[in-house]
Amino acid sequence: MEVDMLDKNHSHEVKIRINGVEKSYHRNSKKKKGKNRHGTSMEDYQNPERETPVEEDDLPLIIVDETAAAAEKKEEEDFEWVLPKEPVKPEKKETTSEKTSYIEDLRQINKPKGKKSLPHSLKKKKLAPPSFSKQLIVSIVMAVGIGTCLGFIILAIMNISSDNPLNPNQPVAGSVSDQAENANTGTAGNSDGQSVTIPAQGVAVLQGGALSSMEAANATIDSFKSQGFSAVAVGKDTIYVLVGIGQTVEGMKSLGTMASDKGLETYAKEFAIPERTFNSLNAQDAAVLQEGQSLYKELAAASSSLLQGGTLDSSAVEKMNGHFEKISAVKAEEMTDGPKQWKDLLVGAYQHIQQYQTSKDSSELWGAQQKLLEATAFLYQ
Repeated sequence: MEVDMLDKNHSHEVKIRINGVEKSYHRNSKKKKGKNRHGTSMEDYQNPERETPVEEDDLPLIIVDETAAAAEKKEEEDFEWVLPKEPVKPEKKETTSEKTSYIEDLRQINKPKGKKSLPHSLKKKKLAPPSFSKQLIVSIVMAVGIGTCLGFIILAIMNISSDNPLNPNQPVAGSVSDQAENANTGTAGNSDGQSVTIPAQGVAVLQGGALSSMEAANATIDSFKSQGFSAVAVGKDTIYVLVGIGQTVEGMKSLGTMASDKGLETYAKEFAIPERTFNSLNAQDAAVLQEGQSLYKELAAASSSLLQGGTLDSSAVEKMNGHFEKISAVKAEEMTDGPKQWKDLLVGAYQHIQQYQTSKDSSELWGAQQKLLEATAFLYQ
């Protein structure tokens, strides 16, 4: 329903359109001025301040739905501008556990074949590495333990090998006394091919010079022998002229005073004899080389002590005699050249000392020293 009110020359005209049908009403008509059911005329709507009594019979009956009018007024007040609608973005669906698993599966595709990674929930946390001190202690303990185990294993293998030799025909190296007994009986047939190593050792010597040529060394040797001393040359690059041998450096200094009294210069020192190995030996050779080591040291100590005016005690003489008997019992024809030479030098030194015991001639002691120096040169080769 629409209501149009026109004011032309103070004549009031009201047009009412209901359902498309328009009707006009004039205010100055003779009809009685009426009021609506609320007691308000149309003029009151146009000019609320003016109060004009209008009778109800003068106006047409207009049924106004206040609820509809109020709704239309509210719609006019609450008019909303129609704007272009923004495109509605699809709502993101909540990520489900299946979607997460699918993404993780896609990541597995990019990884190299053959390597499977566990889900994040199953991965273990990376542990911090141990400190350096802990690593050092563990390394030392492991090294000691492994070394000990290897030592026991090697010891067990050696014990087994010594109890059960691989070659039954080749006898195991026994004691020196056993070899000497074999030498006395002359059983050397199946003992060929043995090896004996004489370890490195140090002896006290009286040195007469260190020369670069053999000619100079021979001249020095002749000068000492002409005065009644012993002398021998050892070495290759540097040739040492040795005049005496003994057990202590102090004892050699005492012998050096004897040479100084005759105008000969000497020097007492410790002399190192390197290790030497003898191969292709029989039982007699091995017995002489091993027993000769003890006799060699005992003869050097005895001869130097006697040159200094000392005496020999009974225990030293007994040991020396025992070693000499074992060596001398071996027949020379059953020995090879090297051990045979070693035996002859030791036997000669022993005999010079025995002759000194009866003659008290000091030249016998220097003769023993000469044999012992030649034995030293034999080992130094």
